[in-house]
This record gives sequence, structure tokens and C-alpha cells, in this order.
Amino acid sequence: MCAPASAQYELVWQDEFNGTSLDLSKWEPMIGNGCPGICGWGNNELQYYRAENATVGGGTLKITARRQNFGGAQYTSARLRTKNKGDWTYGRFEMRAKLPFGQGMWPAFWMLPTDDVYGTWAASGEIDIMEAVGFDPARVHGTTHFGGMFPNNTYAGGSYTLPSGSFSNEFHEFAIEWEEGEIRWYMDDVHYRTQTSWWTPGAAFPAPFNERFHLLLNLAVGGNWPGNPDGSTQFPQTYEVDWVRVYQEVDHDPNGCDCAFDDMEHADPLGSDYFTFDGPNASGILNANTSDVPPAVGGNASLDVTWIDSGAGGYLGGFGRTYPLDLTNATHFEMWIQPDAAQEYTLEINLQDDDDGDGIIPSQPNGADDEFQVSLSVGPAGSDVIAGGGWQKVSIPLADFVDDGSFHFGGNGIFDPTPSSASGNGQLVNVVIALTSNASPLISFRTDEWRFVRPASGVQGRVWSDENRDGTPFGDPGVGGVTISLVDVSTGQVRATEVTSAQGEYAFNGLVAGEFEVRVDPATLPLGMTAIFDVDGAGTPGVFAVSLGCDDARVAQDFGYDPLYLGEQLCSPAELNSTGAPGELAAVGSVFVADNDVTLLAVSLPPQQFGFFVTSQTPGAVPNLGGGQGTLCVVGNIGRYTRPGQLLNSGPFGQTSLALDLWETPQPSGLVVVQPGDTWYFQFWHRDANPTATSNFTSSLGLSFQ
Repeated sequence: MCAPASAQYELVWQDEFNGTSLDLSKWEPMIGNGCPGICGWGNNELQYYRAENATVGGGTLKITARRQNFGGAQYTSARLRTKNKGDWTYGRFEMRAKLPFGQGMWPAFWMLPTDDVYGTWAASGEIDIMEAVGFDPARVHGTTHFGGMFPNNTYAGGSYTLPSGSFSNEFHEFAIEWEEGEIRWYMDDVHYRTQTSWWTPGAAFPAPFNERFHLLLNLAVGGNWPGNPDGSTQFPQTYEVDWVRVYQEVDHDPNGCDCAFDDMEHADPLGSDYFTFDGPNASGILNANTSDVPPAVGGNASLDVTWIDSGAGGYLGGFGRTYPLDLTNATHFEMWIQPDAAQEYTLEINLQDDDDGDGIIPSQPNGADDEFQVSLSVGPAGSDVIAGGGWQKVSIPLADFVDDGSFHFGGNGIFDPTPSSASGNGQLVNVVIALTSNASPLISFRTDEWRFVRPASGVQGRVWSDENRDGTPFGDPGVGGVTISLVDVSTGQVRATEVTSAQGEYAFNGLVAGEFEVRVDPATLPLGMTAIFDVDGAGTPGVFAVSLGCDDARVAQDFGYDPLYLGEQLCSPAELNSTGAPGELAAVGSVFVADNDVTLLAVSLPPQQFGFFVTSQTPGAVPNLGGGQGTLCVVGNIGRYTRPGQLLNSGPFGQTSLALDLWETPQPSGLVVVQPGDTWYFQFWHRDANPTATSNFTSSLGLSFQ
């Protein structure tokens, strides 16, 4: 079956604490006060950890904090870890526990990196599944620590508060689900927090949370966060744990949109349900290849295919694998292939469909089953797959497979993805590839990762201009006309491109699960815009990485940019725009200091282009000394004026206007009031692409206010 809905995780490790002593094959007690390396365990904690303070009995683990002088400390407790006994990358990690209470108590269920691949704390990360502080007994916290090595680290977190009672009254379940690029926190299966961004220096997202981590259980006494115990604190205090369990995802997707037919991790393909067949003058062989695998997804082995013909070529034979699957939700077949250079041949891919419900496709047709096929051309150039072109990923819609009655005749002539046991009329049983040489008697290639998928994921967001300079997209306009590319990390190939709408929006839909990068083409941004918002925190503000699972919709994947403010120096060639003129500016309406009745009208502009009005009181700074054309440099005390929160679109007829509030004319230092006798200079800045992308200004307009 492909993707049973109830089998997302399977139990891989557990401690139910049913014995009479701590299982030392799973847990290591940590001893001491952290000295000399990190005295007070880095938090000014007051306890001395002892193995004796962790006991097992009555079906639970009890970590007990005592007011006890030992090792120079006034308190004792216990801290346990699974390092090098239980280490995992990704999974669901659960604990059922009852927490201590009182000022100074600090129980935790958390994870640290086993190998510190990216450096010491917190560059290699920390995941706090559950933390609580005794002075707030109804609340628990879920947090990650990441960034640079201390003190250049940072953190992100959230909390859950009980509607009534406290966590010391009864047992509760605390968990995270940690996937590549996403961590989710749960309390009693209530999902209360999700995190999808973090960073560490020198490594791309999803580092540092892409390495193996181990579990820790401890009860600290005192410290920077909970504060020290006081006269109200009762001792002893007990952190009682019913069980700890670790689950990891099984090899199929829970929603049926990514189903592996074969990942080729076979030492002996013919011993793993593969079969071969030869043409009249040809013979072939299948082997495992452990030195040549696809990038990122290849695992430890690929399938090495070699067929040779003793004659002039033509049909050489082929191979296939038997692996019955329910493909009810699948829409595409995918495979990786690396063909050798200087060869030219055809791969005929056949999906053999069981129509009579017996679960087999006989080698000799019985007239009761179907075969559907599609052909791929392999050659040096202009083909579906490029010979000698390295590893390539092929994705074929199942709708492209056509019924082939030349061998397996009969059946109902319809590709049936659902077996009769699930109220269908068939299922996939075999994938078979027939080989036909077009120009050479030799066919040789490697192939890997055959999957049936349902493209059901997407990424969407917007490019925004930080007009109010607050570092957030709220209330700011989008930037239209920006080219966004979606890159498949596994192949390095651009899968799709989008141009942002007038509101700055983009969307990539119908994607399969995988690793991608979304990239902004900087050449398509308005002049002078600089990035201010880094989506994934990886130090690449014009690019972000995204890991997509099945039915995964990533929204608000936004790119923020700081527009060019004309208080900075700007030089423009001010070439003729696409209307054949540099643009003109005029004022209409009467001019009174106290009223909102000056309208600036810019005409002869490129249609549907964005820009904004520029204002200044500096004579000679805004006016274009070269007239309507020529070189323009504006420097110094320059302001700007647009409608609040948006750039101006020149409209279909190449003109735009603005009613100017004379009481609120902006300059770089803030808003100023126009005074009688002032002379202000106005221009309209716009971007054009004729003959090349360039910045343009209209002629300047000077207005004297009475």
C-alpha cells in the first residue's frame, strides 16, 4: 500500500520505566555542577547533579531535587542524557510527566546536538521540547536556540497555558514533531507552536537542525530564568516521568503523494524482485552501483544497467521489478537517470496494471491485464534525456502513459491505480523498461529513486517595499514585475519562474515533495532597492531554502526590500522613456498654504510603470540641469511624497496625479509644514525599460507658495 493515512510514525525507541533501576543502556547520569567547563551549567544554577537523585519504581522515573549540602552546593538533583545511546535526526519525541512546582524549580525535557558539527553552543542548536519554571506552574514553554556561538546566539519560542489547574496536579504529554525545515510543539496533542526558520553561520538552512541530537531530562534548582528558591519553596520536589518515546517516519508518505516504488538500495537487484529479458542478439546485466548515485537523494546505491547487442542494435531487451502498489492518489512517475555519453536509444517505460485481481502480471499474457507505456529518447542533444549530461530527474504525468495492447492485451484499457481490495479495479504490479538502441549496440546507464507522486505542495509570498522603514511588510506596497525562480536543489535546475503581480505576489503550485530554493532576480528590481528581510535567516536575503513535504503549503515567504530614498545620491541617465519623451510635470488647481488643493500631474510616462513624486526645497538639486534629458544627479536635502503606503502606477495612458497636503510635505528628517513664501521643487521618478532598464525623472516644476 502506498501511504496508509494512519502510519506516519513508527516507534523506534522507548523507556517505559517499568523496572526498579535506571536503564544505563539508554541513559547516562551526568554528575556535578558543570565546573570547570560551564560552572552552574551556564545558567547560574545552584544544584549538584547526582545519579542517586534519579530513581525508578512503580512504573515511573523520579528525578528529585533536595535541599542537601553536597559538593559545595546547597541542593542536589539529577540530569540524564541519551548521548551516543539514543541519537536521532528528525522524528516525534514524546514524554508523559508530572512537573514539580515552587519558586526556583526548573524541569526540562530537551535535546542537544551529539556532534556539535557547526560549533559550540548555540551554533549547533538546542531544542527545548518542554521547560517550566516553578513560579508559573500552569505554563510550559517550547524553544529553540541557534545562531552563532555564545554570545552571538539567539532563540525563538512559544508557550502553552492550562485553562485551569497546574502541571503539578496530574500527568500531561509533551511532544515535538521535528522534520527537515520544521519543528512543531504539542501539549496533550494540542499543537501550540510551529517554527520554520533558524540559522547558523557558515551553513545553509535547515542547519543546524539537520544533524543528530540526543535527549536530556533534568530538574534544575535556581538559575537565571526561574530565580532562586525562597522561604515558600517546599523540598523535596519531584519531576515524575511516566515514559519517553521516540517515533520516526516510515518509508512512505501519510497522504499518498510521495510513494517509493524502489530506492535501489540493493546489494543484489535480482534478489530484490528484479527480472531481466534479452533481445534476439543481446544480453544484459543489473548490478548495484555504490559509487555513482544522484545528488542529495541517492542514498548508498543506484541500479547499474548494461545491455549489449552482438548485431546492429535495435531491440536489446530490458528489465523490470515486481512491487504491487496502490497508487490511488498518484499523478506522476519520477525517476533519476545518468546515461553514459555517445549513446542514442529509447527507453520504453511500461506500467503493468492488474485487472483480474490476482495480484500478478504473468510473463506470458493471459488477456486479463493491461500495460501502459511512454517513451523517452536518450541522446547527445535535443532529447528527453541527455546522454553524458550527468544525473537527470524525469517526471512523467501518468496521463501521458497510453494503453499498449501489443503484448499485454485485454484488460479494461484503463490504468487502474486502486486495487479491488480497496473497491478499485486494479493496481500497479510491475514497472518494466524495454531498451531499443538507435545508433549503437551498447546501452549503459545508472538509475535510481523510482517514485509515484502527487504534486500537491506550493510556495507563495510577495516582494514588498519597506516604505515606512519598520522592517515588516504590514502596510507596505508590493513590488511588481520582479522575476522569481524556483530551483530544484537536487538537480540545480530551474523548475519554474514567476513574475510578481502589481501587488508583488508570486506563487508556485503543483510541486512534489523535495528541497527547493526560491530566488529573486536582482536585475528585475527597481533601481537602488536593497534587501532588508532574510526569509530563512541564512545570510542570503535574495534567496531562501524551503523543504516541502506532502500537501505542504508554504505561505508568506516574503522578500523585503528597502527602496531607494532620494536623500541618498542618485544619478540617472534620464534617457527617453518608451513614450519617446522624458515625461512632463505640471500643477493644477489653486495654491493655498492651508488647503489640500495642489494636484501634481505627471504625463508622458511609460504606461503601467511605478514611481513616486520627489520634493525638495534645495534649488538646483532636484531640477535637471540638462533639461528634460541628460544626466541628473540629486543629492542632499531631498524628500519624497507619495500616497501613504503605496507607489504610484502611471496608469494605462501614461499619466498619474497626486493631491498634495501642504501641511505634511516629507523630507528625509520628517514631515514639515509649507510656509508662505516657500518655493518647492517637484519631479516624478519612474523606471523604464527602453532601451534598457533605467531610472528617469520628469522635468522639474518649481512652485512658490503665497
